Amino acid sequence: MKKDEENNLNIENKDGEFKVDEDSLKNIKEENIKVPEIQQEEDEVFQSSEEYKYEEDEEKKSFDNLDSSNSSTGTESAGATSGASAAAAVGGVVAVVAVSAVLVLGIVKLPTIPAVDVHLLKTSSSSLTFSINTNIEDLSTLTVSLKGVDYEISTPFQEYVKFTNLKQNEVYTLSVYDNETSRYSSTYYTNDQQEVENISINVTSYIDDRLFFYFEDADSGEKLYTVTCKNKAGKVVYSNDTNTPRDYEIDNFMEDLAIYVYANGVLEAGVQVFKPVYDYQHINWIWGEYGENITAIIPSINETDDYYVRDIRNFEIDRKDPTCTENGYVIRQAAFIGPDKNRYENEKEFVLPSAGHDFSDVTYTWSNNYHVCKAEATCPHCGTSIEESVEVEVTEVVTENEVSYTQYQASFENEVFGIRNHYEDLYYGSYPQSKVNDSSIISELDEEYGDPISSSEKWTSYEYYADSEVSSYMYYVDVDTDEDNQYDYRGVYFSSYRPINTTDTLGNSSYQYDNGYLVNETYWFKYEPIKWDVLDQEDGKLLVTSNIILDSQSFYHEMSEELFLHNEGMGYANNYEFSDIRLWLNETFYNEAFNEFKDNVIYTTVIDNSLASTLDSANPYTCNNTEDKIFLASRFEAHDYLTSSELIAKGSDYAKSQGLYVALENDNAFWGLRTPYPNQPYQVRYITNDGSTSYDSINKTSLGVRPTLWINID
Repeated sequence: MKKDEENNLNIENKDGEFKVDEDSLKNIKEENIKVPEIQQEEDEVFQSSEEYKYEEDEEKKSFDNLDSSNSSTGTESAGATSGASAAAAVGGVVAVVAVSAVLVLGIVKLPTIPAVDVHLLKTSSSSLTFSINTNIEDLSTLTVSLKGVDYEISTPFQEYVKFTNLKQNEVYTLSVYDNETSRYSSTYYTNDQQEVENISINVTSYIDDRLFFYFEDADSGEKLYTVTCKNKAGKVVYSNDTNTPRDYEIDNFMEDLAIYVYANGVLEAGVQVFKPVYDYQHINWIWGEYGENITAIIPSINETDDYYVRDIRNFEIDRKDPTCTENGYVIRQAAFIGPDKNRYENEKEFVLPSAGHDFSDVTYTWSNNYHVCKAEATCPHCGTSIEESVEVEVTEVVTENEVSYTQYQASFENEVFGIRNHYEDLYYGSYPQSKVNDSSIISELDEEYGDPISSSEKWTSYEYYADSEVSSYMYYVDVDTDEDNQYDYRGVYFSSYRPINTTDTLGNSSYQYDNGYLVNETYWFKYEPIKWDVLDQEDGKLLVTSNIILDSQSFYHEMSEELFLHNEGMGYANNYEFSDIRLWLNETFYNEAFNEFKDNVIYTTVIDNSLASTLDSANPYTCNNTEDKIFLASRFEAHDYLTSSELIAKGSDYAKSQGLYVALENDNAFWGLRTPYPNQPYQVRYITNDGSTSYDSINKTSLGVRPTLWINID
């Protein structure tokens, strides 16, 4: 940028697209410039069937061989060549190399290029824009001047010079000197006419020596367009007439070209397109980590963009794998065929760092009394083994939130083993469990609360199902005898047996009778602390499940083979998200079993209900993950966390009173999982009395409940 302080002129060299406003030239005082007729010779246009063939002898013509003294101006028809064939139209071309395009619009004279050829591109009330062509070899001798302000030319072909901040309705003289010898001089007039651009030329891409472009006309109407391409020497190498703007393809794009568009014989737009010239000696190879991916960029050495290579072969030619203690290496080679049709290669070696031993799978073995712990680990890659045994610190803990447990802590010197805790006798919350057999306590409670028939206001219906409907035939009452705001006993009374299936009618067989409970009798159960087995530990949190079966409840009360709306969701009957048991655990059990500290102790957890949780290869009845405080274990969790002996569970007396199935041969019971059975939409998985996995209908009231939850012990 230069500035003429005397005339307050800013001089700017800027590439862009311009349009000659023919009306804006009519006020030029020195000469009224008109577009002369264009004369065309047959040998100036390469005519072929649907594609342009660029002949080798034309390519070798040098711009420097032009006669610098020849200033004669030939004439060409504005309609260009009627015999020229259209370039093949292209659509949806993906650009591989961006092509630099700058405007050569407004060439009022179309000469065989003399030593210096200047064209006015645009005029406005405050600027003048020119294009300058020259075949003078030493550009340092060439100077462009406007009212004494000089501008140096940096390239011989279509250098664009824009003078801004000019005065309105003012005459300006543009002069071009070569070694102080005048080569050009002409005056131009700024005017206040609005600049309007109608036709634009858009160069889209350059692929394998093919140039793609199209033009658009904002001023629609019936027009005859002529598209003409010229090389540096001003020779027409392609021309085509059309009535509709469209796409073009120029094959054998071997040198810089200027593209012109005439509308009804008037030159409306022009673009200069530079043939990319690349520096193949300095290719930028960009390797990814360990050579798994690579990018290659070929720098441009003219005014075009760099070439980004897309199709690169990348293969391994040598490798030494690392061990646990020693580095390895990999040597990779990349290759591609460049735009010049030559092959380019690059090779690089990458260090593969040693991974170290993998001791992530640690086995902790506790002594019978948990006073000694042994840790062992073996690296699966090299077989190296480590082990360490330590004496255990035993701590009896009762938290402020009324969680109690015995903690056995083993602290190892080896960081691989770290600190390992084991928990025994973990208690939290309370629930009716053991049957009261003390006759004096029973008498006192019976006298105080009687039965639902005579003291109905003190008893609450379980609202259990029979014949798929809520019925009042089982009742309970909770008693706080010592007035410490915690229940001590629960009374249970039923006038009819609870059906084994929620869809059965009252009076059908029930496991209550098998478990020793009779109708029209009142039974009392003691609220006792709930003992939990620790399944997993994580940052002050413990995943626990009840040590025994605490209750007996159905998964869902209604049988169906179809999708249906239930519990505010659309799903199958074995869908855990919309199940009765999920609601019961997070509402009834949660509020009855835990004290006022429960919200600070029990975490709301995202529960995995995906296919992986079922251990099935396919299961069409899986549901969304849920967010719960209390939940049933999945099939995966049960078998991942519990040993075969720990899967076997006994039921509390209270659970038996609710209709829990208990095997006569070993007094072990069935307990339910949240996992749907994959073959029927109304069946779920459960653990049998011998610890194996089976399935049954969702409406069974005889499946035991072992609640599972995450608790905070910090």
